[in-house]
Amino acid sequence: MWANISFSKKMDVRLSKPVITFTFDDAPVSAFINGGNILSKFGFGGTFYISLSLMTGPDPETRFTSTHLKNAVAHHSELGCHTYGHTDLSQTTAAKGIADIEHNQKVLQTLLPGMEFKNFSYPFGAETRPVKKYASKRFRSARGIEEGINLDGTDLCNLKTVKLYESKYPLDYIFGKISEAEKNNGWLIFYTHDVDEKYTDWGCSPAYFEAVVHECAKRGITVATINEALNLIENSTHES
Repeated sequence: MWANISFSKKMDVRLSKPVITFTFDDAPVSAFINGGNILSKFGFGGTFYISLSLMTGPDPETRFTSTHLKNAVAHHSELGCHTYGHTDLSQTTAAKGIADIEHNQKVLQTLLPGMEFKNFSYPFGAETRPVKKYASKRFRSARGIEEGINLDGTDLCNLKTVKLYESKYPLDYIFGKISEAEKNNGWLIFYTHDVDEKYTDWGCSPAYFEAVVHECAKRGITVATINEALNLIENSTHES
């Protein structure tokens, strides 16, 4: 809370039509395979916030490979930074947290030479003032977990989001958020983790995810990665 009160990087979102972004945190293998394939089916890409330590971690569900990363990029998705060790930044020093973020970039360079993380999300939504200040200079944006639609006065270092957690948020609720974004020409960022038939409390089933993507396509809403959406917002601001 203090991090958001004491430091922010404000931006006005003034679009002529709404933009929706699908993001995945961590990202489990099912996010790449099921989530990514569903987005590709509709001609869309998403943003995968990745912690590269998970590639060799103990949980097979999050043990994605460099092939998953390359395929995501090939299908016009974006790779975002989520720290290397999936670190809770509120439970470590600023220096160690920033070093962990930088290490994630270094490992990415070995896997995908020339690839740079342009956007960031806070693991567990844990924000600290020093890391926010660092992120404001190192990345174009940083996404938090506070619910909402990004409109005027948006904090670029605490982008709001709406969870695609099937066990907590029925599709009618999610569709209502899409309608809200349409009404306000806002930037709606969805996020989830796994996209699996046996989804966790932090994920959803492929059918649920596809229903949301299909709804966006049916309404003719622009779906963009985080980086693409920022480009659209900047271009819209320059034109107005």
